[in-house]
Amino acid sequence: MPIKKSLWLPLIISLEITIVVLYAITALANGGQSLPFLDVNGSRTLPSLLQAAQLFLLGILPLCTCITYRNPKLPPSRSLLTCIAVFFLYASVDELFKLSFLSSYHKLVQLIYLSLGLAIPILFYRDFIHLYKFHPRAVRWVGLGLLSFVIGGFGLELFRSHVQEPHWYQLFGRWEFYQVDAIRTALEELGEMVGETLVLKGMVDLVQRRRVQSATFEIKRI
Repeated sequence: MPIKKSLWLPLIISLEITIVVLYAITALANGGQSLPFLDVNGSRTLPSLLQAAQLFLLGILPLCTCITYRNPKLPPSRSLLTCIAVFFLYASVDELFKLSFLSSYHKLVQLIYLSLGLAIPILFYRDFIHLYKFHPRAVRWVGLGLLSFVIGGFGLELFRSHVQEPHWYQLFGRWEFYQVDAIRTALEELGEMVGETLVLKGMVDLVQRRRVQSATFEIKRI
């Protein structure tokens, strides 16, 4: 039974790898333009819908936990659950409609996301300490997912701005810019999607553990 329960993780990651590989192949074969439904920067394309669904689940899980909150002795706090729910639900809408791409303040939006991503662990560090004691393996999944997302979403974006764009001739020789950028974009998207999947894995494990512990407390009270 445990093997079947965890089967969704490799299946989703396999799907994500397949999507980005198809994107890279079609972009390289078509002068940097992938098939429309595989466009990772497009609105309501296959990659966009998959990421939006992941972000929605990352938002709805803590929201449901917050609504059904029963035992305050079990981490995390209601405040942290609310912050995480709002953050990911907004990110889901943003990903689906590419709201940040419609704005001329794209870099500012990225900075806001990064600032919030750093501020939440700092402001709620006690919650995260309690969560680690409560379910260390799940928290490690979340940490690994965040690391993958940051490297993919921000690291490769910085690489494009500060290394690839000013120095790509020297670095990549005869390669056309779109070829390099197609590979970089594919890796960026893969890092983001896999990161979200790993965070979702950790969050699901935490919710399940909390539900079991809460039920145990209720039985003891009876």
